Amino acid sequence: MFEKFLHQAPFFRLIVPLALGILFQVNFQYIAFHVTALICILLFSITVLLHVFKLNNNYRLNKVWGLVISLFLFAFGVQLVHIKQKKELFFSGDQETFIATIVEQPEEKKNSIKTILTLDYLKDSNKWNNSRTKILCYFEKDSSTMMLNLGDQILVNAFINEIKHTGNPYAFNYKKYLKYKKIYNQCFIKSGNYKLLETNKGPKAYLFSNKIRRQLLNIYIENGIRGEEFAVLSALTLGYKSELTPELKESFSTSGAMHILAVSGLHVGIIYIILCKLIFFLQRIKYGKYIQSIIVILVLFFYAFLTGLSDSVFRATIMFSFISIGKMFTRQVNIYNSIAASAFILLFINPYSLMNVGFQLSYAAVLSIIFFQPKLYSLLNFQNTFLDYFWQLISVSIAAQIGTFPITMFYFGQFPLYFILTNILIIPIATIIIYSAFILFILSFSNGLTQVIAIFLNFITRFLNKSISFIENLPYSKIDQFLVDGYESILWIIFILMISFFIISKRIKFLKFSLILALLVFFYNLSNSYINSKKSIFIVHHINKTSSIHFIKNNRSQVFLNNDVDLCDTNLKYNLSPVWKNLEICKNSRSIDSVHKPLKFIQFKSKRIVQLQQNALHNINSKNRLKVDYLILSDNIDICFNKLNNHFEFELIIFDSSNNYYRVKNWEKECVKNNTQFYNVLDRGAYIEYL
Repeated sequence: MFEKFLHQAPFFRLIVPLALGILFQVNFQYIAFHVTALICILLFSITVLLHVFKLNNNYRLNKVWGLVISLFLFAFGVQLVHIKQKKELFFSGDQETFIATIVEQPEEKKNSIKTILTLDYLKDSNKWNNSRTKILCYFEKDSSTMMLNLGDQILVNAFINEIKHTGNPYAFNYKKYLKYKKIYNQCFIKSGNYKLLETNKGPKAYLFSNKIRRQLLNIYIENGIRGEEFAVLSALTLGYKSELTPELKESFSTSGAMHILAVSGLHVGIIYIILCKLIFFLQRIKYGKYIQSIIVILVLFFYAFLTGLSDSVFRATIMFSFISIGKMFTRQVNIYNSIAASAFILLFINPYSLMNVGFQLSYAAVLSIIFFQPKLYSLLNFQNTFLDYFWQLISVSIAAQIGTFPITMFYFGQFPLYFILTNILIIPIATIIIYSAFILFILSFSNGLTQVIAIFLNFITRFLNKSISFIENLPYSKIDQFLVDGYESILWIIFILMISFFIISKRIKFLKFSLILALLVFFYNLSNSYINSKKSIFIVHHINKTSSIHFIKNNRSQVFLNNDVDLCDTNLKYNLSPVWKNLEICKNSRSIDSVHKPLKFIQFKSKRIVQLQQNALHNINSKNRLKVDYLILSDNIDICFNKLNNHFEFELIIFDSSNNYYRVKNWEKECVKNNTQFYNVLDRGAYIEYL
């Protein structure tokens, strides 16, 4: 049965070794570019020879043929990553002069304007060097920067810095996230440090789609759609998420409805169904199915461009395009082969797509729905059309959660308990909103009709927001204390695969394997809890302009902070909560304590630690030379290193993130001159020691 499936879906056999090759190179980077190039050429030559001499038709050599192709695709996956890996540009550290183009629609933040620039030319001495590097950019917020638009080319004077990971334990690695988007550097541009040179630069297709999207957004505004309704409606229909507040995002995330705010498979699927129903009559004429498929694909790609050609919508467009192409040439389409083919093409275009959470969730959800939904749906048979429709929605929701559960828990650490209720509500409402929005756009020339449709859209979107808020506020709306690390996530994925193989083959051995895996997960969690309870960790966190020294012992946490910082501070909690969550400390709030002192002396296990802030040395008797292991300098303390040596005998000096960057650089020079061991948190990330 399984062999028959692989024969009907050949792209499934191709995608696995390709994906493994990509994963291998991304995580280990052991094989050099020229080595993989030679391996690819060698294996490709062997494949061609086997095919030319028809040795692949020989039954005995058939497995060798399959092995050679798999090895070639593995090596090809490694090579794809090599090709995409651009050398990171290193900048002098001085202020740079460069010409850049805005390639992402600027987004208003609380204190700045955020966008992505493509560095066109970089000035070196008296000449301009061509460069096509992407840079994350923040503009100082004022009336002129608010007017910046996609396609604007600017002349800039600014510092370009490397994007760094904070290194805080279990924290989200923003540097790695941007690396997969081929962004390695960032800059902050003050208002007077740039000059607009030209507008409408860059790919015309992107500029055209951005112009159309802004015109469509204006239709919403002109028809009185404002506030949260506008924010949700523009995100849901056009992929414009700049107006979404953190509270709205949290509300949709907690209720399990976040996927409708990112234009993706659900939205493209609805568009696909609408189109197929509108032009169904074309199948009755000669070559009609070809015309229908071409129209569908063209409209889907236009919609993709209209929504900014984000990764999620591009994935869904490619996926549905392959399904449409399959229907064009055959009456019965193997949906698994079409999905695998779309993934193969996407990974060929950009191998880093595999590391994208959206990519993983999209394909896991689609495959899980296709496989599990029919089996779940067949368990109950409703004669009533209304009940049958809702049972379809429920079975789709459960099927999607089965496939995405390990990935969701690994990346986000939370699971919405009312996902069935959420999907029963939002999928019909989202469908109605998308239909209504398209009618509004089509009839935008008629003031009377658009006003009526806009009033309805405003009402239905407000109803959607209220429903999401209601579900969010239900008791136990989410599980966020159930932790899944990388290893456990892999065990859960294998568990789901074993259950799937059992359903396909009816072989009892797969059921036995799944039970063994369930036991492994149980004992793995048990052992993890025991190990975490015995951990003793000393951390100097990297939190912007904040001193945070963290001690963890016997499932208890003690945090030493600046005098002006509260433990409830949003930025502080964002950086500390992953530690509490992963070490299971946050289950008991009494296990977390914060302390504020101008001078701290801590004996932690065998280590003696002192933190010095402004005026701290006034309390020290200079005749006593205190022996410590770690000396931490904070809050830009004005100090002479000779004076430090008079007061302390220490092994390592740590500069925490509450200090000014340039002051720390001066301290580093002093340490090098005096042959003193030091650790710079601003440059190297959080200092972590397991004791």
